[in-house]
Amino acid sequence: MKHFIERLNIEHTPKESIIIGDDLALIPLSATLHKDTKEPMKLSHALISIITSGECHIKINLEEYNIESPMLLTLLPGQIVEPISHSINFEGYSIALSRRFIDAINLPGWQQHYMAMYNNPTSILDSDKLQAMRTFYAILYHAAEDSENPFRLQVIENLIRVFYYGGIGKFNYPTPSRPSIEKPTVKRFIELVHEHYHEERQIGYYADLLCITPKYLSKLVKESTGRAAGDWIESHVILEARALLQSSDLTIQQIATALNFPNQSFFGKYFKRATGLSPKHYRNMKQHGK
Repeated sequence: MKHFIERLNIEHTPKESIIIGDDLALIPLSATLHKDTKEPMKLSHALISIITSGECHIKINLEEYNIESPMLLTLLPGQIVEPISHSINFEGYSIALSRRFIDAINLPGWQQHYMAMYNNPTSILDSDKLQAMRTFYAILYHAAEDSENPFRLQVIENLIRVFYYGGIGKFNYPTPSRPSIEKPTVKRFIELVHEHYHEERQIGYYADLLCITPKYLSKLVKESTGRAAGDWIESHVILEARALLQSSDLTIQQIATALNFPNQSFFGKYFKRATGLSPKHYRNMKQHGK
């Protein structure tokens, strides 16, 4: 085993990308960064990133995170990621996994770990954990590049199972840095917005769930967060709309339907009021790199 590990040349992490269908990709992190790209993107795949040097600043579902090496960053399907900035020396490597591939592996207790990682996507890596991640990535890369092996995907599935059983429980996912929200009602309101903003944009809906009046809810949210309750709801809806316009092939009508607007015209007015642009203008502008 020692000689096998040495042959993997872990001190020089592979710089080439490997993509296997729509199920798995191994990608140098620098290859995923585009200097001028700061638009939100809704993830269709899970992305496990090992940050080996430098730092970056991003938003994940509207929450800001400062990612500093060495760190493990776990992003999950459905999350919306918005790059803000990164240092020149920001480097690492990523493992992208499709929903289908994750479901096929059928990991026990996945839902509990999923929620922990969804709410707390970063984990600091000490030297031992960083070395373990580098070793795992190198072994996974070695298996993935063996395209002549008819059981390549099965080998990769089992390697991921080994990592899950032996490693994931050892990583700590700290609470992200964010303004303290002390009032339980306000915390619950924000949780409810995360859950229901696709379907409900009215403050009254959330007030009913919390058994308080819309006026009192608005007062609590403003006092606790400095933002109006309506702003919390709108920011979620607009971020989702921007991500779908930027990174999906859905028509504007389909996006309006997905966000529960009665029609495309109503969605267009809502979007333009918040951004100053129509959905069509916004999409065209981003497609032409403006």
